[in-house]
Amino acid sequence: MRRHVLTLALAAATLTAALPTVSAYADGPATPTPRGADGGVYRTATGTDAQQRAFWTEHDAKGTLRPFKGERQDWKPNAVRPKAMARGAGQPVKAPATSPTDTAKSMLTPGSPGDTRLRATTGRIRMAWPDENNPGWWFVNVCTGNVITSDSKDMVATARHCIIDDGKGGINPKAVYEFTPGYSKDGDVEHAPYGTWTFRSVGVVGSFAAGHQTDDTAFLALNTRNGTHVQDAVGSSGYQFDVGSLPAQVVFAGIPASSNQFHTCVKQPYWGPDSPPQILGAGGPCTGDSDLSGGASGGPLLNGDTFDSGPTQIGNFSGSLGNDPAGAAWRDAAFAVFRALQGAAGQPAHDKVTTLTNWNSNVADLFAYRTDNGAAVYGYHATGTENQQWHLWDKGDGYFLIENRYTERSGLTGANARVLDYDFSNGTAWSHQVNGGGSDNQLWRFRATPDRPGWYSVRTKQGDLCLSAPTGEGQLTVASCATTDGLDSMQWKLQ
Repeated sequence: MRRHVLTLALAAATLTAALPTVSAYADGPATPTPRGADGGVYRTATGTDAQQRAFWTEHDAKGTLRPFKGERQDWKPNAVRPKAMARGAGQPVKAPATSPTDTAKSMLTPGSPGDTRLRATTGRIRMAWPDENNPGWWFVNVCTGNVITSDSKDMVATARHCIIDDGKGGINPKAVYEFTPGYSKDGDVEHAPYGTWTFRSVGVVGSFAAGHQTDDTAFLALNTRNGTHVQDAVGSSGYQFDVGSLPAQVVFAGIPASSNQFHTCVKQPYWGPDSPPQILGAGGPCTGDSDLSGGASGGPLLNGDTFDSGPTQIGNFSGSLGNDPAGAAWRDAAFAVFRALQGAAGQPAHDKVTTLTNWNSNVADLFAYRTDNGAAVYGYHATGTENQQWHLWDKGDGYFLIENRYTERSGLTGANARVLDYDFSNGTAWSHQVNGGGSDNQLWRFRATPDRPGWYSVRTKQGDLCLSAPTGEGQLTVASCATTDGLDSMQWKLQ
């Protein structure tokens, strides 16, 4: 395996530049809670892909992004003797690496097989959050992330300390994240060979306040870029959660801010002192051509024994312990956050924001941006606006509350949330204030339609009736499904 320089952004001493970023995880439009039952902390993006891109364009042009100079926890305890065995490992969960959809399209200078694939999937994460003391100005920082295999094809792994917290145990709801796979910079020229992706949600493992290196992990779920998933564009590293025994060698990788170039560092691993332990690399820091300094934090930690046959990520770069590089080891808690966050593309998932597109190509639309009880829900041509976005909240037993994103962003949340409902008297669909945890006419399940991959009938718990759209534009109705799978007018696709 070719040995390449590895630079980690936002690591160890540079944890001081870590960002604040996660918002409280809500179990539904009812009362929000700071974390999920799996111990993770989550936040959904408050802006659409277009709005986030406009944000970066505007502030880059204005020069109103200033590098963050504050300090955050620096994990550099005294070195300890290696441990022979891992603790806290569960049943291993694995997935293989994938190749980009367009395998003939190479954007990077080739190296070893593993190196070439990892250069494409590893990228720079740029994050920004408002400087509350100077209105109009935003702090900005950088970390490293890596695309890993997922059903949604949208998942990037990084470090928890790269995510901006709100000082209260949650993620800063105003923070914005951008991922650029294959990123590098020569002089004043930045290279983004595959373009940039915005985020739709973020989840972190463990606690901001009492977090340790061993669980210093976070995941970003990205929006598509012009309809393309990041995994289809650049491929992905495979993963293994719950590594019971260490490989003979590991590879740390990242894009440090000092060089703005991709670096890797090959080390002999040993277990650290955390309980359960983090993964350390023997032999001192990655220096010189393998420097992993600030900006490399969150970069992938991979199984070095299988690197060229297919990169497999087993953790992420966190910083250092003594003089040795340190990585968070992925265990059950990390897998729980990864699984909860990814929400397979086109499939219903908790905390997912999506459009609902009918077989006739129109989308479910909150009529005239109304926020009152009983506002009509129409089938209307797609405009990309928030009144056509719907926030899914899993209420158990396969049923979801479907909250309108526009009313949510207008401040109608919790007990005042407006959710998809229907009028018993005439069967018309409307937006209505949530009734407690959701009455049966406000709870919906998505039944996959056989022989129509990606299409669903949307059925109310009250009477198992189907959501239906007219042939043209007009108010949606709720009626008998007529057939087992529902009529064409009752077929819906999620984003």
